[in-house]
Amino acid sequence: MPTLIIQNGALSPPGSALEVLRSHGHSINLVEVFNGQPLPGDLDDVDSIVCCGGEQSARSDLDDPLILEECELLATAHEQGIPVLGLCLGAQVLARALGGTVARMDPGPEVGFVELALTPAGREDALYKGIPWWSRQFCWHEDEITELPPDGRLLASGKDVSNQAFVVGTTSYGLQYHPEFGETALREHCGRTDSFAEAGGGSEALMRDLHAHGPDFLRHAQRFFESVALFLMPVDRINAGIPKDISH
Repeated sequence: MPTLIIQNGALSPPGSALEVLRSHGHSINLVEVFNGQPLPGDLDDVDSIVCCGGEQSARSDLDDPLILEECELLATAHEQGIPVLGLCLGAQVLARALGGTVARMDPGPEVGFVELALTPAGREDALYKGIPWWSRQFCWHEDEITELPPDGRLLASGKDVSNQAFVVGTTSYGLQYHPEFGETALREHCGRTDSFAEAGGGSEALMRDLHAHGPDFLRHAQRFFESVALFLMPVDRINAGIPKDISH
């Protein structure tokens, strides 16, 4: 069965997530909801889900029909033990779907290469093996997860945004940052001249940071998605109808 990749925005392609999963033998069902493509009505033909970023908002005080539909889909996947990885907006959708809260950031967006620290739980998590305890990760968001879902475990945290990565159970992961961004997406974002870019110091500063931190970021992202492919979403995850969960 294929891995469902939900692309919420034209500027947030699945990038490294798609490339690495495909290289490990996954068949991919890419649904571009920003182009009006519908989500599947059920999960009968879905083996795992990657929910990407986008310009929409998953704030708890809003009721965007698309976000509510995605919340229902991810909540059902979690209940059924289908592996889920949410990225940026996708992480916020996952958090809201499982009982967490999402709100607008104060005083403003978090943009650029931000230093994050793995928590003790993150240092022991299978997906973060080989990832430094402190690393620069690429952020581009104006909403944040203010409360994790019940039973959620914090895996990574930052100075300004505490809930940067989390897991609920053994199969539902959310990352507030963008490890899926490849070199092209990074250059496109760092070269922007809008208010988001200004929040990160402007395009010149962002491009300098890309030169300084980009190579390590891309190397760590490759390692992370290899772990996703091997441990969270292995192609042989379902054998005789028995899910193979990560051992924590």
